Amino acid sequence: MASAGANLRRDREKAVKATATPTSHTPRADIQALRAFAVAAVVLFHVWPKAIEGGYIGVDVFFVISGYLITGQLVRLRERGNLRLGAFWAARARRLLPAALLVLLASTALTVLFAPPALVTQYLRSIVGSTLYVENWVLAADAVDYLAAENAPPIAQHYWSLSVEEQFYIVWPLLVIAATTAILTKKYGRRALVALLLAITVGSLVLSIVTTFAAPSFAYFATPVRMWEFGFGALVALIPSIIVPALLRSLIWIAGWAALLFSAFAFDSATPFPGYAAILPVSATALLMLIGPAPPFRLASMQGWKPIQWLGDNSYGIYLWHWPLVVIAPAILGADLELWQNILLVITTCVLAALGKRFVEDPLRFGRLATFRPRAILAGTLVAMLLVVAAAGLPALSIAASTQAQTERAQAEVADPASCRGANILLNPSCEGARDIPVPSADLIPGLGGLYDDTDGAFDCYTAAETALEPCHIGSDDPEAVRIALTGDSHAAMLVPGLRDVAADAGWSIDVYVGRGCVWSADPDPKCAARQASLQKDLLSNGYDAIVVTAWNQLEATDQVRQQRAERFAERWRTAREQGIQVIPVLDNPGIAQSSADCVTSTSSFTFETCAFAAADFLREDPLALAADESGVTPVDLRGAYCDPDGVCPMVAGGVVVYRDLHHITASFSHSLAPYLLDEITALLDAAPSTSP
Repeated sequence: MASAGANLRRDREKAVKATATPTSHTPRADIQALRAFAVAAVVLFHVWPKAIEGGYIGVDVFFVISGYLITGQLVRLRERGNLRLGAFWAARARRLLPAALLVLLASTALTVLFAPPALVTQYLRSIVGSTLYVENWVLAADAVDYLAAENAPPIAQHYWSLSVEEQFYIVWPLLVIAATTAILTKKYGRRALVALLLAITVGSLVLSIVTTFAAPSFAYFATPVRMWEFGFGALVALIPSIIVPALLRSLIWIAGWAALLFSAFAFDSATPFPGYAAILPVSATALLMLIGPAPPFRLASMQGWKPIQWLGDNSYGIYLWHWPLVVIAPAILGADLELWQNILLVITTCVLAALGKRFVEDPLRFGRLATFRPRAILAGTLVAMLLVVAAAGLPALSIAASTQAQTERAQAEVADPASCRGANILLNPSCEGARDIPVPSADLIPGLGGLYDDTDGAFDCYTAAETALEPCHIGSDDPEAVRIALTGDSHAAMLVPGLRDVAADAGWSIDVYVGRGCVWSADPDPKCAARQASLQKDLLSNGYDAIVVTAWNQLEATDQVRQQRAERFAERWRTAREQGIQVIPVLDNPGIAQSSADCVTSTSSFTFETCAFAAADFLREDPLALAADESGVTPVDLRGAYCDPDGVCPMVAGGVVVYRDLHHITASFSHSLAPYLLDEITALLDAAPSTSP
């Protein structure tokens, strides 16, 4: 019995080892060199972005390599008849998750200890998404979410590519099995698989090209858009061996590496990516793997150089560790890193990667854990992931709850003009003496831990796509109430929290039409045509007494563009006034300096001038003001709530943070602005005996 049991254990260990690693031989030197290039490109891009502006293509190189190695492994296992999904996924978990979870735990500690308060919740949310391997979808959603798109890069942002890979590892073996189930012979099974992979690769490439121009941020992170890059590698793995003459191999080798270097140094943030541009580095990587080991000449043989091979061997750990250090180091030092500090950061990254490989990755990958049943490994993996989620998620929930409670307690006080908080600090003359009273960062409203989330329902009916707007209702339900339509983009939405405070008592019934772009004007853009037609119909036919309109006054717009926008606004406003509807434009708040936004997250005490910026640099002529002059309407101008007569614009006014990003005000500031907005609109409504021109 004992002997039989021992034999059974040995058989099981052999079976596990057969599926534990992609290959049983030493990694190919040329593939390790590609890994070394890929990780070096990414790290250098993140540490010195101006030196290698296209270094992000390193991720695409990794995707092609993964497609090649994993497809080769799966097909070999399938043809031998011992492809077991549980064993495959357990092997992937052993290979990737220990190091990844270790870095996420370290990132959690670094976040809690050193991250700026305004970024802690965002960083922890990123860690949770990365632990669950959905970070790419979190970032894709944030990229589509207009309000989150400008947030600072989170500490686990680089896990988006690992999330894409993990999703690939789940789906790909299922596709291999599906394509080869009916025909298990090597010849026809491979043909069926090649046909399926060709269809997926071509379809994904077309999707990539289309979405890169239609929704570039989404295209960058979404798994289906990236699947073609794995497909290129997978197809190389399935192509029969081809004997290529040495001269041709040499030419392909030179061309492939030249294409990779060109992509890394010629591409930049303005390059539409992935799309057409990604075809170059992806094809180059695939060709370099297709020709096999390097041709026998001196330059090619350098890719076997030990430092390059070491870099390839440790590329996974280097990729994991570098980004948290890049993100957190400036917060620890309180300043941007100098050259020698960046060099030290890169060295530290390599040391941590080497230690992780020696004491975490290799022991768990090749040690006794390799003999455990796949079921046990997967269960242990799930437990470890849940522990990391708890380590990051519980502090995030605690901070969010505390910040929300603090903000809610202060809401009534902020809206009281006598409190000298928020807009009151500039609009209430009796509050002038309160400007120099210091407010600790811990007492700010909203709390910095919830700054990015301080919207208070402003975007409950906000529409991101250029589709027809479905209005939300706030204020009075009295049939005799003054009927007002509020329309515009996200800047109009930010007025909602304050208007909600005062609308019912003022006897206003407000329908809110807010969405991204395509604001109410005679905009000729075809993508706005459907929304403009629907909005025009609703605003003119629903019996409104007044239309309140505001829109983002974009800093980068030229004077010519501002004038064109003004003319388009004025054309719509004249039509409304001809039908007896009053138009009340609300002039927009200024944009702010990035340095001022960064200052808020790293300062411990605030007075009026702390982190302030100059109005002359960020307050531009508003197209709404130009349109008001042209069409003969009177605007609401509350820009005095944002900057004093000397042109000093505070980031924190009376303990209230004014901006949640580079141009949106916080809901807390909106609450403080509400009494003044009420007075201004009421005065205009009362002063208009007739709304005809």
